[in-house]
Amino acid sequence: MVIISNGFSKFHLSVAAAEADRRNTLTCFLTGSYPTPLIRKVLSLPYLRDYPKAQRLASRRERIADALVHPLSRAEVLYTLGQLSHSDSAIAASFRFYGRSAVRYVEQAAKSGARIYHYRSGFGGKSVEVAKRLGMFALCDHASVHPSMSESLVENSGKVRRLGEHESLGELWNTILHDIELADAVLVNSHFAEETFRVAGHGSSPVYVIYLGVDEDFLEHAPPRDKASGEFRLLFAGLFGKGKGVETLMGAFERLKNLPYRLEIAGPLESGLLDRSRAFFSNPQVNYLGLLSRTDLAKAMSRADVFVFPSYSEGSARVVFEALSCACYVITTPNSGSIVEDGVHGNIVSPGDSVLLADAIRSAYDRRDQVSRIGQSNATLVRAKYTQSAYGNQLASLYNELLG
Repeated sequence: MVIISNGFSKFHLSVAAAEADRRNTLTCFLTGSYPTPLIRKVLSLPYLRDYPKAQRLASRRERIADALVHPLSRAEVLYTLGQLSHSDSAIAASFRFYGRSAVRYVEQAAKSGARIYHYRSGFGGKSVEVAKRLGMFALCDHASVHPSMSESLVENSGKVRRLGEHESLGELWNTILHDIELADAVLVNSHFAEETFRVAGHGSSPVYVIYLGVDEDFLEHAPPRDKASGEFRLLFAGLFGKGKGVETLMGAFERLKNLPYRLEIAGPLESGLLDRSRAFFSNPQVNYLGLLSRTDLAKAMSRADVFVFPSYSEGSARVVFEALSCACYVITTPNSGSIVEDGVHGNIVSPGDSVLLADAIRSAYDRRDQVSRIGQSNATLVRAKYTQSAYGNQLASLYNELLG
């Protein structure tokens, strides 16, 4: 029996909880604000039904029995205030408050026979100490690179290096690192993330890897690919910001002025890049789609030949798996934390290298028939091995292994 603690917002641990509940192994699910039965009634009122924030809250619901869900909403209110004030200290305090609020549910679950506490890094705190004292196995889920490398990867264009002896992580990252160091084991979602733990010198607990799956709802909304289109279409999806390698992306397309392509960009724009990206977005071959619903994102991926994602730092980018499931050929970096192998599912290019990225895009254009075949193979692979259900099966196997 397992307790799963998701933290704030819609995160993959809510999927883990749904899969655990489906297998009758979930004791309780802790999370931030959540659409409980009462909240769902309120959100169904006509003047809230089409309100974007109300829709986002409603979308947090998973296939989990309502009786097992325990929202820690007050902690998320503190988090929102911290975000509005741009205060890392306030955000870290909200994480710690969440951990303290979780203690009573951990104690109750222990009485019901819970043996594993599977918690999101940063949101454990006091509740992890209590769980371990009660004899539970503490499994920390960390969906990114090692905390000591998160900012340096972005600042150094994706190059992995250890934190200097006198460099400070800051209060927020230290809160997350503390949860990692408390754990009996750490779970990450890519071998790239696992490698950053090795480079960082992590040795206090074993590190396991389980790649996330694409949820069935997304797969159902992906339309059949349009075979009649003659355009060479490319897509980037995600935050259009420095950490995603968009300066490398813009540099690459500067070198492709004579290539007949159509590039679509889906996702929010990082404010610091607005001025530098004006010329890029003024290109008539570039179409900015804005922030899309998951249904519309599936449609955009299904009309793209190539998904381009030159990220500097990811735990494991979900959008890459989604693009693969929509039969895209993928050009990315090893830092995206994906399953993409160079020459098998697309191309792997070094982070920060716009020349190599441009060469890979041009090569894909020159081999469009092969790109299409690889894309179809990618869709078959993901739908067979990297679904939400497959993720749940691997997680269940890990739980059994940890309890040994």
